[in-house]
Amino acid sequence: ADPELPNKVLSGQIKDVLPCIYCYTCISEIYLSGSVRCAVNPDTARECEAITLTGQRRHVAVLGGGPAGMEAARRLNAQGHKVSLYEQSDRLGGTLNFAALAYEPNERLLNWLKRQIKRSNVAVHLGQSPSVDQLRRLNVDAVVVATGGRRDMPDDISGSDLPHVFSGDHMRQLIAGDGGNALADKTDTLTRTLMRLARLTGITRSPTALRELSRLWLPIPERVVIIGGELVGLELAEFLALRGRKVTVIDKAARFGKGLPIVRRWRVLAELKELKVDLIGGASEFSIDAESVSYRNAQGQIRSMPAQQVIVATGASGDSSTLDQLKAAGLPAYGIGDAQGIGYIDGAMSGARQLVRELNQNWQA
Repeated sequence: ADPELPNKVLSGQIKDVLPCIYCYTCISEIYLSGSVRCAVNPDTARECEAITLTGQRRHVAVLGGGPAGMEAARRLNAQGHKVSLYEQSDRLGGTLNFAALAYEPNERLLNWLKRQIKRSNVAVHLGQSPSVDQLRRLNVDAVVVATGGRRDMPDDISGSDLPHVFSGDHMRQLIAGDGGNALADKTDTLTRTLMRLARLTGITRSPTALRELSRLWLPIPERVVIIGGELVGLELAEFLALRGRKVTVIDKAARFGKGLPIVRRWRVLAELKELKVDLIGGASEFSIDAESVSYRNAQGQIRSMPAQQVIVATGASGDSSTLDQLKAAGLPAYGIGDAQGIGYIDGAMSGARQLVRELNQNWQA
């Protein structure tokens, strides 16, 4: 992940070592006969690709403070450009904040990115989402759109509007303590009050603190059904099972974690088996009622299982609306990260590197 690790350790810069997140992207490439690759360090095996510097300082606005936005901002700034980073929420990290809660190594990357931004000359603007007119007044040379994807509730699941059914965004709002009225019909007054207190005291800003708190108190009942068997659903299943919940994951695909690096998939599935998480693939025609989830199995039979809580971890997709709006207004806008399609951390980091390289080449020409 960081070829400068020995030098940084010797010079006492341990916190500046780019951390490995144990995603096994590198090892998995062996099974695909591919080039070595690192999810958090996209320069790996591309060291010979020159990053052409422009020789002229440019002004770039980066919209979105998730991993893609932070990585693009720090790279542009390191090459001498003036960078303004805008994040509409009150904290940097985007969905990486939630991913860091379910999977601790992700928090190391989150902290590293935030530290690099803090040490840089990037101007960070929290709680702001600039309009087209504001961006025009800034006279920027480029706008990098890293505003993330959409995580809508699928419209083909009967009963998805019931109070005990949560989408991925509902879960993030709950953990962050900022759901407000959006969660009024899904949580009781005590839960909302406690999460607001956690937000006010700063606990929700620390994935470590939230992980420890969740071992003592978690507003999730005993029996949980997760619809969605990709990375988010599997990591969430492991997180809940480790906290004593009886979890079942069901998915339309026959193979779980199909989009994960091979070795990471093996590891996650083995851990879920040890935790006695039930995995049901090849399911369809999901239907949710007050006490259960029904589905048609791979053999065509209708089955059901008890569920006190249902979490829908599907429906993620790219969201190009902001990018399209800026392009239509004639601004030099470019999209990266989940705004271009769900690519997780690997896609965020590699997309940022590639865009910065292309921008410098364009400006040099």
